[in-house]
Formats: sequence, structure tokens, C-alpha cells
Amino acid sequence: MKKLNIMLVAVMVLFSSLSAFASIPVTSTPSIIGPTGLIRVPSADILPYKNYNVGMDYGTSPITNLESMYYKVNLGTFRNMEMGVVGEMDQVTKKVKEGVFINAKLSLATDDQPFPLKLAIGVENLTSYTQNDVYMVATKYFQQGPKLTFGFMGDFPNSKFRPLGCAGLEVPFFDNYIVGMADIMAGESITQVDLGARFFIGPSFAVHVNAVNLFQNLDNNVGRDPKAYLIGFSWINPF
Repeated sequence: MKKLNIMLVAVMVLFSSLSAFASIPVTSTPSIIGPTGLIRVPSADILPYKNYNVGMDYGTSPITNLESMYYKVNLGTFRNMEMGVVGEMDQVTKKVKEGVFINAKLSLATDDQPFPLKLAIGVENLTSYTQNDVYMVATKYFQQGPKLTFGFMGDFPNSKFRPLGCAGLEVPFFDNYIVGMADIMAGESITQVDLGARFFIGPSFAVHVNAVNLFQNLDNNVGRDPKAYLIGFSWINPF
């Protein structure tokens, strides 16, 4: 009975802590490869001017059993621009790769309405010869908190331009303490679906859980990224 009372008190304290933060808006989080966004698809949100965040994602592929790690830093460099860097671990040597890739995003439309429609263009992995891409996305805010992102991406496999459509949905639960999300990239030869969630501990720190290229298997090996299950975190203005 004593243990049950202690558990009930602990649960009450937990819910009291959650309610204390309920009125504080959470921040947008970085995608796996850096820019503010969903799992793999960037959104039209950007970090506010002079704000910054750090993050990391780590996991393995159930198909290859290779480990993956991404670490990233983003900065609101100007009032309508976000820039950042992302690095990763070599899956064979299991050591951090030398050098990082640059990401940049420019906000083209900043709507001050309660439920805005935002627009942004950007480039990912700018200094990479094989993994860079460009994009233009819009993000629409809705009542009760959901956000819909949609737009266009283009990458350059084998030095040839490949257009892709992209879309994503973010849905908050429990006063924004949990945000479920899904995104998709699709083109003539590939389709990739990703699922994820963000668990917020306060308004600026989030734990990430992601499933990348969810439907890839040995018979369906088409997608931009290898299938992987990742866990990580992001933290805005930690110092």
C-alpha cells in the first residue's frame, strides 16, 4: 500500500510538472540532417534571430546492421535566415567523419497571423558532392496545433538533377508535450516514408524518436536514405 501511495504521488507530481509548462509554446526542432523541420523533410520554420540549437541522432539499420550518427548545430544568423552544419559517423569505421556539411534556409514569407502560412527556400549539405539538395517548402499552421508542410525538393544522384515532391504533418498531443510527425518524399523512381515523435521536456529540450525510410526492405530498396531507427535530442539555446 505504501508503494502504491508513493507511485500515486509521483504520478501527481509528474502531471503537475507538465501542467506548469502547458502554457509555454515549444520550439520547432531540427530534422535528422540539420535544418528545422520534420524527420527528413525541412519545414518553412526557421530559428529566430540570434537563437541557436544543438542536436544529435543515433541508431542502426535493421537491414545492414550498420550504425548511424548525426550531429548538428543551427543558428538564426539574420532575421529571416537560418544556417547550420551537420556531421555524421562513418558507418564502416564507426568514427566521426572529418569535416561537416553546410545547410542554409531563407524565409520568404513571415505571416504574423495566428495561423500563418510560411514559405522558405534552402539548400542541404551544400559542401557535399553527392548528398546536396535544394528545396522550396510551405508550412501551414492550423487551429489546435497541427502543421502541414508541402513543397518541392531536388537532389543530384550521379550528377543528374532529380525532382521530388515532399510533404509532412506534425500533430501535437498533451499540451504540446508530444508531437507526432510523418513525412514523405516521392519522385519518378523513389518513395520514402518516415515517422517520428518529439517528447518535450520543457519548452526548449526535446527527445527525438525516428523511423527513417520505414517501408524499405530487401525487396524494396528504393529511397533516398537507408532504413534506420534513431533516437536523439535537440536543445535550443542551451547556454
